[in-house]
Amino acid sequence: MAKLLFLQNMDYEFLGPMYISSSLKSNGHECEMVIGNSLKDFEQVIESFKPDMVGFSIMSGSHPWALNMARLVKEKYKIPNIFGGAHPTFFRDFVKESGVDYIVKGEGEEAMVDIMDSIDNGTSYEGIGNLSYLNEEGMVQHNPLRNLAKRMDDYPFPDRFLYNQLDSRLDRAVRNIITSRGCPFHCSFCFEDAMRDLYKGKGKYVRIREMDEVISECKQLVRDTDVKVIYFADDVFGMSRSWLYEFLEIYKKEVGLEFICLVRADLVAADKQYAFRLAEAGCKSVFFGIESGNEDLRNQVLKKQLSDTQIIEAADLLHQAGIKFRTYNILGLPDETLEDAFSTLELNIKIKADYPWCSLFSPFPGTELTDYAFAKGYLSPTFDYEKLTKSFFTESKLEIPNIREMQNLQKFFQTAVLWPWTYPLVKQLIKLPPNILFQAWFGLIYFHVYIRSEKRSFWSTLKFALKNYKHVLAKQ
Repeated sequence: MAKLLFLQNMDYEFLGPMYISSSLKSNGHECEMVIGNSLKDFEQVIESFKPDMVGFSIMSGSHPWALNMARLVKEKYKIPNIFGGAHPTFFRDFVKESGVDYIVKGEGEEAMVDIMDSIDNGTSYEGIGNLSYLNEEGMVQHNPLRNLAKRMDDYPFPDRFLYNQLDSRLDRAVRNIITSRGCPFHCSFCFEDAMRDLYKGKGKYVRIREMDEVISECKQLVRDTDVKVIYFADDVFGMSRSWLYEFLEIYKKEVGLEFICLVRADLVAADKQYAFRLAEAGCKSVFFGIESGNEDLRNQVLKKQLSDTQIIEAADLLHQAGIKFRTYNILGLPDETLEDAFSTLELNIKIKADYPWCSLFSPFPGTELTDYAFAKGYLSPTFDYEKLTKSFFTESKLEIPNIREMQNLQKFFQTAVLWPWTYPLVKQLIKLPPNILFQAWFGLIYFHVYIRSEKRSFWSTLKFALKNYKHVLAKQ
């Protein structure tokens, strides 16, 4: 049986590797995960497990660490590597980087099973869908994408034991489940739209799971773990209202745990029952995107297709139902002015956002908004994606007026929304040069909002924050 070892540098469990691990194990292979920062952190497991391949699941910004680690492992142990996730999917030239052996584009479960089968059988990787690599002639070989799996439930449940290393390092009382894969909306800043284009003609992109399978997975979580809160991490939870309402009734009776989910404000506003049905089934908080307080920017540039009225109505209904909410916001957007940025903050104050969240726009490869930024001259034609930072809370890469003030405003965004009386002071503070004190204050308030919104324990989350703060605050 072939062996895959995932290497990761953040104390967090991601569903992608968990789905791949369960797919490999159900097909007779082995898979493990190690979390660390230096080669020394991985050596003991590499030497004992003896993997046939090391794997990295990466986003743009996290790729430099993974690339460096893959090179170190290859140099010392001669073990080939493979990369999956958003960065190699939308930046296929990553396969040309020195030290990279293979990348998997798009959904990786079936591709990884085929690769491990090939290792066992000693056969060529030629023809394995979604795989890219340098062939024997040194030329890049991009194998075609395979069709999307028609049913997500054909995959086994994600491997809930893959991240057992985190038991002493992270509050794992909150666990992620997805009830669907894919998003039907076309926001220009999101990789989902680019993924849909990538898979055009390859099958139905949005797939909703069978209700009984989701309930079974929830019950398995309760049986096998110490879960206290379930986080339904779909891009949009309950896209089908008939599916959602039936599911919620069953969930309340057969599972009964508190849960958190991602929604859209227009879906909440369109049906006055929506928020109350969620609350009755145990929903304690929801997350939804505002992105910009300027309606034209939100809909013409970001293509959110969401009005101020819908946002305000959704917030009112959620508060009536007793559900607190996190709002997602972005500053430093293409075409954004400082007044637009202020309007984003002011809209959050108006709706009394319980858990405001705000990032700086990061030009991820493959998204329509990044292409727009290039076209409008906000990004240099020679912009190098290697310059992307691992955090989207530190600095902007766009060349737009007042960008320094917007960067500072992002550091005080949560403060001004939670305590509106500070807003006049914030307007004066953002005129100062960016500095470490602004960063430290942001980190403190971010931690405060995070533990409240995700129902995490204070002390275990503090331990996690101190160890992983660089993923939020570091530029590199």
